[in-house]
Amino acid sequence: MSARLPIGARRYFVTLLAPVATPDDNGGATIAFTPQAAFWARLSPRSQAMIYRNDEQGRSVTHDIFFRTRPGLSAAMQLSLGARVFQILSFDAFDEKGVTTRAQCEEVTP
Repeated sequence: MSARLPIGARRYFVTLLAPVATPDDNGGATIAFTPQAAFWARLSPRSQAMIYRNDEQGRSVTHDIFFRTRPGLSAAMQLSLGARVFQILSFDAFDEKGVTTRAQCEEVTP
């Protein structure tokens, strides 16, 4: 793949979700995700594996998601595509000019 990502390669309209903590009565907090921005992106699946968490079988699917670089991005954020949710694991500049960001994500499955 070349370092330049043509605009036509961005086929999915994703929403950037930021975590918001709401204090509860027990001294903790409830984390909810609120939409921050929506933009076009390219999704590229990387791997899929069956996993076991808390005695339940599930799957882990990782993706590279490419989009135009935006300020204020953090690994605590998520991306959503309709009902699908992607937890950002890490991100970096995909090209030498810093125009495109590659976010390495894990798809969150219920």
